[in-house]
Amino acid sequence: MRLFERGSAAEEDIYRRLSFDPQCNTLIEEIAQARQEIEDAYNNFQNASDPDLIDCYIYKGNAAWKRYRFLLRQAKMIS
Repeated sequence: MRLFERGSAAEEDIYRRLSFDPQCNTLIEEIAQARQEIEDAYNNFQNASDPDLIDCYIYKGNAAWKRYRFLLRQAKMIS
């Protein structure tokens, strides 16, 4: 038994407010922001020397990567 049941409909509802609007490219901006967060985490990881900071940047990079993949799936559903 899963603690929180989620179907594919839950994923569709989350970013319905970000649906594609030619005058307001919110989803595209979110994708660009997530990509920038991945790059920032990677660059900071390369310069970190403290083990806690290294762990922090690994987690930030992984979180940004998962968000990026999610947003790409949302963009594919729209188009």
